[in-house]
Amino acid sequence: MRNSVDVPRSLMISAVVALVAAQSVFAQAPAAPRIGQKPRTATMTAVTPGSFPAPAPASDSNKLSDYDPARLLAGHVLRRAGFGPSPKDMDTVLRLGFNGYVEQQLNPSQIDDSALDARMPAEPKNQFNTYTRWRRWYLRMVYSKRQLQEKMALIWHEHFATSINKVGYAEFMSDQEDLFRRNALGSFRQMLVEIAKDRAMVIWLDNNYNDGNATDDEGNPIPPNENFARELLQLFSMGPEKLNPDGSIVMGGDGRPVVNYTETDVREAARALTGFYVDYKKNKKTEFDPDAHDSGNKTIMGRTVVGRSGADGAREVDDVVDILMTHPSTSPFISKMLIMKLATETPTPGYVQRVSTVFSSTNGDLKATVRAILLDPEFVSDAVVRSQFKTPIEHFVGLFRAFDVKTKGYSLIDWTYEARHLLYAPPSVFSFYRPGSKGTLVNTALVTIRDSEADSFVSGYDASINVAKIIRKNRLTTPELTVDFLSDALLAGPLQPEVRTQIVSYMDGRVDEEKFRGAMWLVIVSPDFQRN
Repeated sequence: MRNSVDVPRSLMISAVVALVAAQSVFAQAPAAPRIGQKPRTATMTAVTPGSFPAPAPASDSNKLSDYDPARLLAGHVLRRAGFGPSPKDMDTVLRLGFNGYVEQQLNPSQIDDSALDARMPAEPKNQFNTYTRWRRWYLRMVYSKRQLQEKMALIWHEHFATSINKVGYAEFMSDQEDLFRRNALGSFRQMLVEIAKDRAMVIWLDNNYNDGNATDDEGNPIPPNENFARELLQLFSMGPEKLNPDGSIVMGGDGRPVVNYTETDVREAARALTGFYVDYKKNKKTEFDPDAHDSGNKTIMGRTVVGRSGADGAREVDDVVDILMTHPSTSPFISKMLIMKLATETPTPGYVQRVSTVFSSTNGDLKATVRAILLDPEFVSDAVVRSQFKTPIEHFVGLFRAFDVKTKGYSLIDWTYEARHLLYAPPSVFSFYRPGSKGTLVNTALVTIRDSEADSFVSGYDASINVAKIIRKNRLTTPELTVDFLSDALLAGPLQPEVRTQIVSYMDGRVDEEKFRGAMWLVIVSPDFQRN
């Protein structure tokens, strides 16, 4: 720790140990309700559009002992459908109500986000400038009022997992980011069609100059590269195993999972997707070369794609996507992935089926699907609220939002790089982590990184925090009021009583800048702050 934050070594060690133990804390969280059983929601689900439950009475000695259920629910939706509470966004949710805020966020084009523009560095002209493009996206996460759109853009980036390390061109990655933002709450079918032609994806999964008519020196056909076709089936649309509408795997008579496709299906899909290439010289969007396209008929999962010749061959992408969109596994596969990203990594089958039904009945309308996820009773159940791990991006971005502090985004690049969650840089096609495995980003090795970054944040690195103003404005005259303020700002929920007691004790009766920053550090490295 730097000298600017005076925290006793014993408390530092206990805080880090507690963070390492966070996984066991989450493991003891209430189990999800059984099928057919109404999710346990206590008082938090008594929500109607534009309203919240009546706030619980506050206590001067410990206002978090009966934490305001409206604030708890507001903090929950701001963490899951965005990157954490900010003072202004908390006020917005409380004013609009839970349902009203969700509906607002589902219509991002109607949200005035002009204030964000003043904070953004200019779009770089250099197509290799990754650093500025990183900063621009991180600043969107911190300051954009369109929080759900930014969260969905990140989810799609993680889902399609394309890396600058192979693509090379930062401009291509930025264009893909725009693709995700543009389609974030639109049509999943359109998303698949566009990603198949996206320059970064074409390079990333070897569909660049993928010739469907290539031959060797002896005139023998050379099969096209199958990488993109394989991942389109396995990771991007329907998954390798047949799924029931509730997300459970269909088992065959031999007791094994029924597969969705064969190696022949992958090869046939690869043939249909040939002919695309990136025109580097003119720096245009992906082009199509009819001479490199296999125009013969293909059979994919029992359905025939009639071969198209000439420029019309590019439309076979649409034909393949149509097959994927009507496959019965696509709806539960995508719906479950979105639930695991936005709500819980352990959804009940009923939750998956309800959302999957919306996805399939709307032909992949993502706005309707995300609405179904966020307004489902299970989203605000005891089994879901504050039951998940924060990812490093959620962790670090949330810090800046909690106090509405100024940042230029430099620290977010440094910190997410160290924590293995840097934008544009998933380690493989399997992304930063597989859906359901978010906890792999919270381990002993990464605990010390989060500890160090917490120190940097409270010490003011790339973060302008006017502690004296905060203390004065919020009338923080006692350690108890100070710790409760920090808990409210950082968690929008209560600290565990034993954690609160330790931090109050650490302040030793003082409320000054040194103790405020030290208490802030202790809240940030506590297991409570890891809860999302």
